[in-house]
Amino acid sequence: MNSPKVKTQNNSRRKVRTISTVLAMLLAMVTLFQATAKNNTGSERRISAMESKALAEIEAFLMEDEEMGLEATILAEIEETAPEGVKVFNSEGELVASGDPSTDSSLRNLVNQADYLTSFGNNKYYRMTE
Repeated sequence: MNSPKVKTQNNSRRKVRTISTVLAMLLAMVTLFQATAKNNTGSERRISAMESKALAEIEAFLMEDEEMGLEATILAEIEETAPEGVKVFNSEGELVASGDPSTDSSLRNLVNQADYLTSFGNNKYYRMTE
């Protein structure tokens, strides 16, 4: 079976194998060369003074939040923004007055005469006794 067609196929396969081997060797040499090359230390990115100050503020803010839990932080913010409210009820449970005792003197007098019931959030509840 010495046909010319068989010999041609073997020759083309040898060429493909030779080319593949040469390419693999070149790729391996390039990879090894790049791995052993020194890194350029002068190309490090420098941070400006403004960027470093901003990063320091962000880190300080995040550290502050870690000390206080997320829920406690949210509750503290709500308490700061919500005004204090007072509700005074009579002995039958009907609302007599409500508002801010620091601005309303009549409400302040009612609060001084009433018994403290409970508080919820920034609201305090009182009941008048007769």
